[in-house]
Amino acid sequence: MKMKKTKLICALLALTVAASMSLSACGNNSSDDSGEAPADTTAAQTEAQGGETPAEPSDDGEARMEASAYSDELFGGITYVDQLAEIAPEMVEKLYGISPDKYTSGKVYVGGVATVEEIACFDAVDEAAAGEIKAALEARIEAQKKAVEDYNPAELPKLNDPVLVTHGNSVYMCLSNDNDKAKEIIG
Repeated sequence: MKMKKTKLICALLALTVAASMSLSACGNNSSDDSGEAPADTTAAQTEAQGGETPAEPSDDGEARMEASAYSDELFGGITYVDQLAEIAPEMVEKLYGISPDKYTSGKVYVGGVATVEEIACFDAVDEAAAGEIKAALEARIEAQKKAVEDYNPAELPKLNDPVLVTHGNSVYMCLSNDNDKAKEIIG
């Protein structure tokens, strides 16, 4: 019984620290409280010039948007239980172990301690980096399973059936209650 309480306290403490770090790193200097997803600088500059988010061809020749645009579409296109917040690249490296030199475009949204809801989308610099990013996302999913199994097992279905998709050198993860919509958005 004492061991179970100790495990629970450790898990809750770890999640609280992670959530605190991610929320402190995602401050937005904008005074816009519209609740809309923050725009990726590259995408915003492109839109200001009258274009769309730059597309990269996938292995099947289909043009695809940048990963950060998919992240924003997942953020706006799915109803989440938790309030997700974008985290800074430094926090992405701390939370996932993915260094910024492994991707050309990427954006991550995380929830608080109440759920495991997350969005993580990356355009890797090459095939090897894409493999490393996918492995890091798989490791994150496994770590989250261990973290919530004792204190919030209701979140395990999101982790047991995650949306984790690779298109060429792009890797997309979405943990939500709407896998069908996430897969539709990612394509």
